[in-house]
Amino acid sequence: MAQCESLQEKWCYSLKHVRKLNELPDGLRVRTFERLFEACEIARFSPEKKLQYESDMITERDYYNILETAKEDGEARGREAGLMEGEAKGIGKVAKAMLASGMPVEQIASLTGLSAEEIGNL
Repeated sequence: MAQCESLQEKWCYSLKHVRKLNELPDGLRVRTFERLFEACEIARFSPEKKLQYESDMITERDYYNILETAKEDGEARGREAGLMEGEAKGIGKVAKAMLASGMPVEQIASLTGLSAEEIGNL
């Protein structure tokens, strides 16, 4: 491995010796070769272990997708609640201004959709 200087030489060494390697040599400790080594380790699994690994990966992907979907749903609900709260505050602010200008409660209720009781609580 010490004689490998170029990336091409490192690839050739890796592919030639991957079956014999129990661990990655220091000169190949970069993400690309680590991934190659991991893939080769998985390829060497027994059929039973490979089946269990694939099952575990499916479970992990399903779990990740469930979390992502829940996150997206939560964000959508939060945005919706925030918009509704903002709209209610805006209507309340306008209704207060209408009251301050002397507009009759019935007319404010008609224009804002608030009840007379809600307007009275402003």
